[in-house]
Amino acid sequence: MTDTYPGFDYPVQLLRKFICAVDIFTVLLKDGGIIHHRAPDPGHFRKWLLKHGIEDIKLDDAIF
Repeated sequence: MTDTYPGFDYPVQLLRKFICAVDIFTVLLKDGGIIHHRAPDPGHFRKWLLKHGIEDIKLDDAIF
């Protein structure tokens, strides 16, 4: 399991939570910063985040 994702500049150790709208992810960093990332494959990126224990804060079930 890798701690980095291709095209994403932050290792998983710096990530706390995320939410996604269409293909844009808003990610809360552990230092309180917020970043945005447009994922070419949102489903794959979301699975990578979840596999590493990063919390998806969206309340309803999204279909990817």
